[in-house]
Amino acid sequence: MIALGTIDLKKTFRKKGQGPVEVLKGVNLSVYPGEKVAIVGRSGAGKSTLLNILGGLLKPTSGTVTRPKNIGFVFQQYHLMPELTVWENVMLPTMTGRLPPADYAARASELLEKAGLSSRRKHLPSELSGGEQQRTAVVRALVTSPEIVLADEPTGNLDAMTGADILRMLADLSRGTGVSLVLVTHSPEAAAVCDRTLRLENGVLVQAGA
Repeated sequence: MIALGTIDLKKTFRKKGQGPVEVLKGVNLSVYPGEKVAIVGRSGAGKSTLLNILGGLLKPTSGTVTRPKNIGFVFQQYHLMPELTVWENVMLPTMTGRLPPADYAARASELLEKAGLSSRRKHLPSELSGGEQQRTAVVRALVTSPEIVLADEPTGNLDAMTGADILRMLADLSRGTGVSLVLVTHSPEAAAVCDRTLRLENGVLVQAGA
């Protein structure tokens, strides 16, 4: 059984006054429960486009996507609500959840403790460092116990040491829970935390190094 998969996934963009641009030309992908998969490739190869389709944020031109209903997202730009505290940002995804609020609150408290953010829960994003903001975003992605987390360059705006901390956090918080991870990255260090690495090349996924 797969956690997420695609069959012959294609995406073509059409801009006024320009010809069609075929970004994805037949992507086949299978991600298994608990597996961590890195997707690498040059800038403009379509990695973020693929991730957005995997997460249901963008429709493919053709092909099929099999995905769980509960997906967590981690973005390079954090996307925290500036007027909300750390706690309020983390709890945002739970507003449409199926569990009692107390259950989500207990999980949020546990994750914030593991992320070293318990003392920052009443702070606004502007009062946090970049690393703290990204850790908050990771906790937000995990608070609803998703089956899979999609991460788009989660260390791209961070220095090497802080980025390494974020990668360890992603790996540690998902380890043993069966949560799968698809990580889009330019960083070999980031890809190294995953079980396997695929390269998006000429619109299709190939095994990195092949």
